[in-house]
Amino acid sequence: MVNQPLLIIGPDIQSHGIGGVTIHVQRLRECLDIKGINYRFSDYKTVGFTSLLNKIFKARIIHFHISNPFFLIILVLFAKLLNKTILLTLHGNYGRFGRLKNFMMREAICMSTVPIVINEESYERCRRINKNTQFIPAFIPPQKDDFLQVKILEMVENLHMNGKKIVSTNASTVSFDKFGNEIYGIDFLVNFFKNDNIRTLIVSDPSGNYRRRYINLQSDSVIFIDYPHPYYELLKHVDYFVRNTSTDGDAISVKEALFLGVPTFCSNVVERPNGTVLFHYSDSKSFETCFECHCTIEKKIESGADALVSLYKKLLACAK
Repeated sequence: MVNQPLLIIGPDIQSHGIGGVTIHVQRLRECLDIKGINYRFSDYKTVGFTSLLNKIFKARIIHFHISNPFFLIILVLFAKLLNKTILLTLHGNYGRFGRLKNFMMREAICMSTVPIVINEESYERCRRINKNTQFIPAFIPPQKDDFLQVKILEMVENLHMNGKKIVSTNASTVSFDKFGNEIYGIDFLVNFFKNDNIRTLIVSDPSGNYRRRYINLQSDSVIFIDYPHPYYELLKHVDYFVRNTSTDGDAISVKEALFLGVPTFCSNVVERPNGTVLFHYSDSKSFETCFECHCTIEKKIESGADALVSLYKKLLACAK
């Protein structure tokens, strides 16, 4: 029996920590709550598989936020057999996996009613697979105020009082791409700043994995925040934001930094938003030149919330 109009399936920020996808899903849910959209949410990483299938069975519209192509294709196929309306957000570049995973992702996109991509490069490629593909940015501004821990506020205040410029970056965990490159480029940044007397690197490391990776590092110019904290609030207190990734999607933290007017330096491995200063991934000479740039950042970062709400309303109206 169908009794759930809209089911969102993705990772819960409370169970799985801060990351691009968890933040997106959390802010989307907050937005839907504010706008009074009737939906149900299921954390696919904690709910039992049988229970998850049962929730899909009862829903009319299912929106998947799942990065694992093996697991995703099973759920999409099940929903397709039940003739459900399927939304699938591709959180990352299309084609970023190996051959088998890329094939499964392609099939999942083919079976989806509306695939959603978060950058224009993926949009052009996925449109060839499924003409209903939509480009909707992943960035959703915080829907409510949050507070930065006092000890972090005191730390950044002391750094500024001592004349230090604060450079910040973030990483959900230590991970590597299919070529063996460290995805978040933290190793390069730590080595770049560890002997810097002018600037201090703050690594937002809620998993604590990078802190453990550098347990023996002795440097006053590299600081790890290895516990959960609102990164958006930290960005309000830094001088520069860096995204030195070997691959990427439409990174939320990049949009947040630009939204707040923070000078934003990103590796040029994918298309980046206007206002971003680009450098070559983990290249010292290229990276150093970023600090010589003086760019004006306009706070005109598009939110994907309104487009998603509009899409939901349209599909819910058709499902009645």
